[in-house]
Amino acid sequence: MNPFTLNYHSEYFCDRENEVKVLKENALNGLNTLVHSPRRLGKSAIIHHLFYQLEKENKFETLYIDLFASQNLNDFAQIFGENLLNRYHKKNLVSGIKKLFKGLYASISFSADGSPMLNLGIGEGQMETSLNQLFNYLENRKKPVIVAFDEFQEIASYPEKAEAVIRTITQRLNNVHFIYSGSSFHILQHMFYSAKQAFYQSSESLIVGKISEEKYREFIRANFEKFKKRISDDAIDHLLTFTDRYTYYTQVICNQAFYKTNKGLELDEAILLTSNYMETRKADYSGILRLLSDNQQKVIIAIAKDGEVSKPTAVDFLMRNKLPSGSSTLQALNALLEKEMIYKSENGYVVYDVFFRRFLDRYY
Repeated sequence: MNPFTLNYHSEYFCDRENEVKVLKENALNGLNTLVHSPRRLGKSAIIHHLFYQLEKENKFETLYIDLFASQNLNDFAQIFGENLLNRYHKKNLVSGIKKLFKGLYASISFSADGSPMLNLGIGEGQMETSLNQLFNYLENRKKPVIVAFDEFQEIASYPEKAEAVIRTITQRLNNVHFIYSGSSFHILQHMFYSAKQAFYQSSESLIVGKISEEKYREFIRANFEKFKKRISDDAIDHLLTFTDRYTYYTQVICNQAFYKTNKGLELDEAILLTSNYMETRKADYSGILRLLSDNQQKVIIAIAKDGEVSKPTAVDFLMRNKLPSGSSTLQALNALLEKEMIYKSENGYVVYDVFFRRFLDRYY
């Protein structure tokens, strides 16, 4: 297979030894962990790699739950229940429903790909009871259980007081510990670091950064050589610079580089490859740009060209990029933040999508 896969594969997992070590130590010591970083840096893969190791060592049971598509507590219970059924009752779903949702209306249907979909009929006043049943099922497992809630910031937007409900239930558990993962740092910061919030100081914190250049270079070279292919150091450096070492974008470009290389890849071929790839994305990104207002377009193009902007309302930045007044630029900036097209790093504002950033810098 192509070793630069976009899905987790234990054999083709790069580095992250320190992150996995911290998560494992927290699990062994009964501590919850908040994992956060900008999108596309490989948080989910780190959790999957941790779970792969824990399951292999046979010390814990693990459960990974993606909350990205959830909009309320009913969705939360449904996604949670589906994952429990798949994990523990895949062979007998009916029996599983009776155990997990005793006293509640629940049925199963199947999606086009054959995976089971849970249909819940949870009435008013039954939500906390049903969630208690699900969490207590895990609490009563023989082995300790680690549950990872990915995109956990979604619960902050539920219409119900979801944080208080979930925290009230989970803080009573002794056999179940949690990893809360997400990418919207300002929301997670409020959830976990504000004294008024239910999850205040309930977890240790792990910030995921970029894989080091040296580690990534070794990983790329080793995987080319494993399949009798060669890639020059200059070519690797170009690919890593182009993707800014964001895990997802690096995997995408290296995936392309690997399958389009017969025996060897040199710098000029790597440059041509990334150039051609941007051409294939040109129509998509042009369409995205057209959805923005004129001011938003000007601001995001200016940020892309600078790479990172610490003071977007500074006179020098405004004049150099022919932007409107500071207040209009700030309004556009806030709109782009809200749409998650840019994010605020420690050093300034950055275009979220690295390929979109390259597109804007190249064509505008």
